[in-house]
Amino acid sequence: MDLYDTTELSGWLARAFTACGLEPDAAAVGARVLVRTNARGVETHGVSRALVYVQKLKSGELTPKPAVRYEDRAGVLHCRADSGLGQVVATHAVGEAIGRAATAGFVPMVIHDVGHLAALGMFALQAAEAGMIALVAQSTPPIMALPGSKRAAIGNNPLAFASPVAGGPPLVFDIAASGVARGNVLAAAREKREIPLGWAIDADGNPTTDPKAALSGAMLPMAGHKGIGLAMMVQCLAGSLSGALPATVTGAAPGSAPARVGAFLFVANPELIAGRAAYDAHMAGWIEAYRQASGPDGRYPGERAARLEAERARTGVPLPGGVVAELRAAGEAAGVPFTQEPMARTTVA
Repeated sequence: MDLYDTTELSGWLARAFTACGLEPDAAAVGARVLVRTNARGVETHGVSRALVYVQKLKSGELTPKPAVRYEDRAGVLHCRADSGLGQVVATHAVGEAIGRAATAGFVPMVIHDVGHLAALGMFALQAAEAGMIALVAQSTPPIMALPGSKRAAIGNNPLAFASPVAGGPPLVFDIAASGVARGNVLAAAREKREIPLGWAIDADGNPTTDPKAALSGAMLPMAGHKGIGLAMMVQCLAGSLSGALPATVTGAAPGSAPARVGAFLFVANPELIAGRAAYDAHMAGWIEAYRQASGPDGRYPGERAARLEAERARTGVPLPGGVVAELRAAGEAAGVPFTQEPMARTTVA
């Protein structure tokens, strides 16, 4: 893999988004989120999504300049996203919730008709870096089912949670209800390699190692019925509360991402709910107990990503040839050629 400078990569992607109709400030936000996703080690949900976003912006499936508006009803904030690019809308929505949580303590929000958010952990992290607790969940079209199913039954409906940690990087975890994110299957299809058994089923409900067959079938849930239950919880919060239509993406082209989904989030202010000092002390106590029980290699989720981000800010983010080819295609579609030269080459993903 070649290593690419994060600042240069963000600058190019921001110019490409601007050429697709986004305001320059919004384009910079969207680019920064995607590149930072790669920097934190989430390769499947970062710049590898650039091509499909450019395509959807060019086709009008995503709105380059959405008329986003907020409504406050019965103590719940509603964000009407007007099919805006998910990374931009969600960044602003979390910012709005953070601002309100400064005095309200707890702010729940439903986001309607928003573009695919990709790595939800980036928005939970945004809140944690502002000293807040956050949960973010997004509904997806049906892409997951139990073994034997003849078609996808429900979304893999990801969720993310983050909390500040005094003296350390925020605790952040980001999961889908499927055993692995569908982006891993998309990556395998792009790189023409098999996937492990247990990731997916084909269109006949049989286990498969063929990523193309998996994309025509369904992802398998993590922990069987527990994963299905988790997906149903997110479906209630992010899908049914927002009214998002459960359109299917079965058979969609690799790299595709839904353009009008629903999301749910809350931001909570520990200072107003528990007291900052008390919250920080309690967090420190149980994290220390966790470390002692886990041994010298024990860590909480978010620590590795923070270290990786700091390292990649210096060395660059690794991009496989398939992703670079898609960035070139995105540049051609946007009219902003991808001509960035790599900083170095690495054998480590």
